[in-house]
Amino acid sequence: MRRMIPSTMALQCFEAAARNESFSQAARELSLGQGAVSRQIRLLEEFLGQKLFARIKQRVMLTEAGRFYFDDISVLLQSLESSTINLKSFQDVSGSINVGCYPTLGTRWLLAYTLRFVNEHADLTINSITYQDNDRLDNTIIDIGVVHGDPPFSGFQADWLMAEDLVVVASPSLLHSQVTNADDLLNYRWISHVSRPESWRIWLDTQGRTDIEAHGSRLSFPHFDMVIEAASSGYGICVLPLLLVEKELQSKRLLIAHPHRARTRSAYYLVTPLKKTEIPKIDLFRNWLISEVSQ
Repeated sequence: MRRMIPSTMALQCFEAAARNESFSQAARELSLGQGAVSRQIRLLEEFLGQKLFARIKQRVMLTEAGRFYFDDISVLLQSLESSTINLKSFQDVSGSINVGCYPTLGTRWLLAYTLRFVNEHADLTINSITYQDNDRLDNTIIDIGVVHGDPPFSGFQADWLMAEDLVVVASPSLLHSQVTNADDLLNYRWISHVSRPESWRIWLDTQGRTDIEAHGSRLSFPHFDMVIEAASSGYGICVLPLLLVEKELQSKRLLIAHPHRARTRSAYYLVTPLKKTEIPKIDLFRNWLISEVSQ
């Protein structure tokens, strides 16, 4: 006949007694009688065939076997407690959500949606998490995130969010009016983003200008905000996602330097860690954002 594994109560009694080095203190902590704690630990010792405690007068001390078992069982009980707390809040649509995004996209695009969502769902708190690229996505930290690229994204469910259009922009102080011939752009310094140097090539190729190569001096920056500021200050022209420069276009700090818009093959996706896809509050935010963006 198969022997049953120890009960959770026996494990809790052992952990509390080991941590406090006292059966009586463990009993008070667990709201049990001292006899009940002693009985549970005795049953556990019988099951394991090991003495877990050495009893010295009014105190108890872990044996070598007890210390080994305590180190293992503590981690398991903490995991059990965490799982229990998570399950209790599984259907809850209050609390907090960790929403990840690239810094510039978060500030210039996602922030407005986030503020609207919080205004409509006052019981939820949004914690903003930033990452510079998709390699830094951490499914243990973020609950949901916005990324640009091509699925699959390992460890995540991906929901298509929106396409991306690239445009060439320049300061009006540098370029007084829009040009219609891409060759005219060779007269200016080209600015690019370190992690997306292919943007210029995509913009040129999508209008069949495979003959044009980057000429003249270049500036390259690791953050889109730096690229945008350099272009706005007249230091060159750059290819950027349209949604990142809408504010500058409206204020006329930047103008669209050429009418061609390049639709990239990659798109923006809303990614959710696979183990969090069924959590109601995360589902609520995901479905809300997809709906809002589609409008």
